[in-house]
Amino acid sequence: MSRAPARAAVVVCVVAAGLLAACSTPPARSTAQIRAQGFNTQGMDRYKAGDLPHALTYFEQALQVAQSIEDDDAIAVARLNLSMVYLGMGRQDEALKQLDGVLDEPRLAFGNDRRAEAALRRAMAVQAGDRAGAAQALDRADTLCGSRCAVRGKILNLKAYLALTAGRAEEGLRFAQQAHGALAKDDALERANALRLQGSACIALKTPAAAVAPLEEALKLDKAAGASEKIYQDLLLLGQASADRPELARDYWSRAHDVALAAGNKAGAERTAKLMASAPR
Repeated sequence: MSRAPARAAVVVCVVAAGLLAACSTPPARSTAQIRAQGFNTQGMDRYKAGDLPHALTYFEQALQVAQSIEDDDAIAVARLNLSMVYLGMGRQDEALKQLDGVLDEPRLAFGNDRRAEAALRRAMAVQAGDRAGAAQALDRADTLCGSRCAVRGKILNLKAYLALTAGRAEEGLRFAQQAHGALAKDDALERANALRLQGSACIALKTPAAAVAPLEEALKLDKAAGASEKIYQDLLLLGQASADRPELARDYWSRAHDVALAAGNKAGAERTAKLMASAPR
C-alpha cells in the first residue's frame, strides 16, 4: 500500500470510530427506573431540608420500585439512603439492617463500590460506641474498595480520625494526607475534613505552626459550603494552633464562640467561652 492510501485508511478508521462513538447512547431507562430515581431525588431534597419523615417515605417508595424490577444498583442506593435517614432519627438498628442488606446480600449483584460504601457507613454509625466493630467494618470497606473506588478518600479520613482519637497522631496525619490526595476536587466538605484532620494531627504532634495552613484552607472550604459546625471546629483548632500568640488565639475562639451561638451550639459556645477566659492576657 502506498503512503497516501495508508494515510487514507487511517483517516477512515478514525472517522469510523468517531461515528461509532457518536451513535453509541446509554440504554433507555424504563419508566420504573425513572420513578425510583425520582423518589430518591425527592427523598434527598427532604433530607437536606431536615424533613426526615417525608425523606423516609420517599426512600421507602424508591426501594419498593427498585425491588419490583430487581434493579440491583437502585436497590443499593435506596438502602444506603434509608440508613442515612434512620441514623438521623436515632434508629440505629434499622439503619444497620439496611446497610447489612447491601453488604451481605448474596443474591444481588451489588458492585464493590456500593458494598464498600455500606461498610464505611456501618463503621461511621458504630464508631462512637464500638471501636472494634468500627475497625472491622472499616477494614472490610478498605478490602472492597481496593486501591481506587468512589469512597477511598472517605475511608482514609475515617482511618485518620480513629487513629487520632486512639492517640496515634503520626498515623492519623499520614492517613489524612493520603485522604486529601484521594478525594475528588469537587468534594469540598470531605477535603475540608482531611485538612482539618491534618491540622488536628499537627497540634497533637506539638507542631502547631504546621497546622495553620491546612486549617485555614479547611475554613475557606467550609465557609463556601455554609457548614456552621465545621466552621466552628476550624476556628477552634486555629485558636489551639495559635496558643503561643494569646491575642490571636482569643480572636479565633471569639469567632468560634459567635458561630456557635448563632448556630444554637450551646456546648460549643460554653467551651469557647472557657477558652477565652483562660487565655493569657
